[in-house]
Amino acid sequence: MFTATLSGCFGEQTIETEQEIADFQINFTSPDAAILNTGEWNEFFLIGEGRAISVPNNVLLFIDDTLIPNGYAMVEGNQINGKLLPTPYAENVRITIVEENGKGESFEMELANGTPIISGAEWFEKMDFITSVCSDSTQCGGYINRWMGSPNPAFERAASFFHGHFEGLGYETNIMRVSDTFSITEPESLNVIAWKRGKDNSCVQGMGAHMDVAVPGGPPGGGTYEGAYDNTAGTVAIMLYAKAFVDIEVQCDTFLALWSSEEEGLRGSNAFANNDCDYCLPQDKELRFYINMDMMGISYPAKKANGDPFPYHAWSGPDIDPEVQDVAITTILDYVHRDVLNAPMDMRIDGEYGAGCDQHWDDHYNL
Repeated sequence: MFTATLSGCFGEQTIETEQEIADFQINFTSPDAAILNTGEWNEFFLIGEGRAISVPNNVLLFIDDTLIPNGYAMVEGNQINGKLLPTPYAENVRITIVEENGKGESFEMELANGTPIISGAEWFEKMDFITSVCSDSTQCGGYINRWMGSPNPAFERAASFFHGHFEGLGYETNIMRVSDTFSITEPESLNVIAWKRGKDNSCVQGMGAHMDVAVPGGPPGGGTYEGAYDNTAGTVAIMLYAKAFVDIEVQCDTFLALWSSEEEGLRGSNAFANNDCDYCLPQDKELRFYINMDMMGISYPAKKANGDPFPYHAWSGPDIDPEVQDVAITTILDYVHRDVLNAPMDMRIDGEYGAGCDQHWDDHYNL
């Protein structure tokens, strides 16, 4: 409702005119008519102090570009503006608006397949650019032969490219060199470390992937000069997460890292975790989580050429005390595994025993 003053030959007169103003909209339309695009940002606003919005587990709720972990946010002041991010696998979504008196109204949302903020198409294009070789450097990066050496010019060139990606997005980016051995089997290490500062500097969190590849013909199974599956796939994933995180406010100081010498014994990541430098892992802060991206070039579920399914792996560690159930870690894994991926509770798979993931067969189902 608003009040307007009329003047002129009628003299000044105050009248009250009632106007319907939408107090809750998604993507600039009423929730009854709105369509939620899965994997994409969907903007909303809610007017009315004391009112609240509640979303299910398969929708991420952001207020002022900050994730609200429990999916529940109350209006403080007159209005809140936020974003909804339905997971790509979301099927049934009910959004509830809770009034100040505790009563609520729920909306069954219509869903449509969107373009995820980290899209498979963009991932494939970046993979193709990095691993392809041609005469046109704008079409083919040719960042291949990335095995560690003392030195390996091809690896140095690729590391410079990766460093420029993070730095160009505005991250505090450093190249970390570790020269503690002259052994060919344990070559010098080089990491690319990018930091984004959070609201709470007492904690850290991070994601990473190794950017080196196994030497062709070397153990355990030999490598290729592209290293597409192991591990250009994970490297590109971290690059795309960095792009997506630019406009998101993080709670803890967050690192995005590309490790080297993983194929020679995790030497790159060990150096980051166990050394004291301005951009190393802080020893005096709580580490909330670390997510590693490795050998992730196959979608779940998928099958090999012989019909056997590719195993799906999800695990956490290290476990400080095996006798104590770590509820926080278990909750995170359950959320990603069950709610986001919609993966089954029973991970036993059909196929030939001994094909690389034996713990999923019947006689190992408790592992």
